[in-house]
Amino acid sequence: MTFQTLFAASGHIYLGNTLWYLIVFAILLALVKHYAWGPVSDMMEKRRQKVINDLDSAASDRKKAEILANEREAALKNSRQEATQILSDAKANAEKTSSKIVADANNDAASIHDKAKADAAQAKVDALNEARGQVADISVAIAEKVIAKNLSAADQKDLVDQFIKGLNE
Repeated sequence: MTFQTLFAASGHIYLGNTLWYLIVFAILLALVKHYAWGPVSDMMEKRRQKVINDLDSAASDRKKAEILANEREAALKNSRQEATQILSDAKANAEKTSSKIVADANNDAASIHDKAKADAAQAKVDALNEARGQVADISVAIAEKVIAKNLSAADQKDLVDQFIKGLNE
């Protein structure tokens, strides 16, 4: 292809038309640059900045989420340790309380047993004293009837003491 065939079909170069086409092309290029290229490139720049900001925000949010997840995991571990500590403390307190209750019950039972022994011993002593008095009265009455005489108080006492010694043996 030659230069002539590009611009003229009849074999002549029309310089005026070529210049005119170049001027119109330059004007169109300037108009496209001013009205279309500038806003489109501004829009693309804004979009690029928004994407960059979104990526930065996503990375920041991901880091925050990781930090929060680590904090939650640490808090969960701490709460598990605290729960274990609380349970062990509660068990220890329950064992101490149980031991104290058992010891108190044993002490109460021992004191009741000792008191019962003391009461029984006192009741035995009281019963023996009362029996002595009754035996003394009965002995004196029997002795008076047998001997048909009245014994003196000292004689009665000796007889009662001898009789009681015989009971104890």
